[in-house]
Amino acid sequence: MSNPLINQVTKPSPGQDFTPVFNNITPGKPGNLVEYQPKGTFVFKEVIWSVLPEKRDQDTKIMKRIFGVVDKVSAMSRFLAVRYDFRLPTYSTDNHVMDDFHNLLFRQLGKYYPKSFISYLWVREQGSGEAQHYHYLLMLDGNYIRYPNKLNTIVQHCWEQAAGGSVWFPENGYYFVAENDLKTYNKLMLRVSYLGKRRTKESIDKGIKLVGSGMRKPKPVAPSRQKSAITPCKPINQKVDTKTNDQDMAFKSTYSGMLDKYFLGKARLPAVLRKRSSYELYDENKWWCNSPRWPGHRHNYVLEALITGISLSDYARKYKLNPVRVYANCRRVGGQSLKIIHWAWHRYCFQQSNSTLDNYIHSHRLHKKTAKKQLRRKPMSSHWSQHFDRYYQQYWPKGWSVADYCREHKLVPSTARRYIVDFPFIGLIDPFLLKPWL
Repeated sequence: MSNPLINQVTKPSPGQDFTPVFNNITPGKPGNLVEYQPKGTFVFKEVIWSVLPEKRDQDTKIMKRIFGVVDKVSAMSRFLAVRYDFRLPTYSTDNHVMDDFHNLLFRQLGKYYPKSFISYLWVREQGSGEAQHYHYLLMLDGNYIRYPNKLNTIVQHCWEQAAGGSVWFPENGYYFVAENDLKTYNKLMLRVSYLGKRRTKESIDKGIKLVGSGMRKPKPVAPSRQKSAITPCKPINQKVDTKTNDQDMAFKSTYSGMLDKYFLGKARLPAVLRKRSSYELYDENKWWCNSPRWPGHRHNYVLEALITGISLSDYARKYKLNPVRVYANCRRVGGQSLKIIHWAWHRYCFQQSNSTLDNYIHSHRLHKKTAKKQLRRKPMSSHWSQHFDRYYQQYWPKGWSVADYCREHKLVPSTARRYIVDFPFIGLIDPFLLKPWL
């Protein structure tokens, strides 16, 4: 039985702002101080974890979902995880109440923590009572929230409004996990493994969903051209004016970038790509197993994409990485734009060489049909040259994408992207240095 004094909550009046009126999960009693005795083990990503349910009492699919959801969040520098139990006044044959709850919850969390991701997981259980109940795990970005004082009130208010039920706050039910804090992470996984037990789920009718999870990204902020994800951004040596005139069009920008040296003839890309070793690209001291060194992978992906034109998905397969994490960590260093630079680089090198087209393709091991099409491309016309200058002098520094620019000037995006590239940050390459080879 629960302690009514522990679970007493002051309910805000309609229209009243949320205040930290309740928190039995106090800063002095975090969940990582509670000791639970494991009764079994579970293997996830070739690592043996201590868990609460015995082997025979584990629902394997749900256990995998639990570990997978938290593992995805563990890629963040720090996060807050909080456990809740939700109770209902009446039984329902579906889980629409969770959708109603999330519609309210996400709006409130977006208001108070707009820069934080929202990750959640719930499991449905049926005890001796008539109505089902839910065990719930909520995780937010630890850079914006460290304690669940206000969060508890928000969750309770949203659940009561959506379901007309009650919230049970487990004692010491929050875990603040910092980077490389394996001790707290282990204790969190032990605690939430309780959600993967078979008991109280076996009596639920077939066809009713037993588990749900999801992750929402932070709300988008006003567009701005971000700095380099690899090297510090260098200042822009120009003033941006929203008006278009002849002086602007004649002005040549100097967006110095890390790849400029290749198109200035000061360096050459290696002809043969050396695959990086596990030691170079994996951090053996991070967490419980080999974890990617993402700064190293960002550097390496830039090099490989320029030499081979490799895509993010192929890069993930090559190094046996999670595609979602590869996209999140590497798209901001170039992504698709690196493939465009890859072919611009080959057009540049082909013009500098005295080789025939077939010999050049053979010596650089390029796909014959694609390479012939790319290397025979003609320079951009004066029409696209003017759009190129206008985009990079006035729109790109302000964060305008190629699609935004095309809508503004009534251009076809698929055609415009042949000559205008939405580079992800200032500091990758000087667009005007690249211009003759696009």
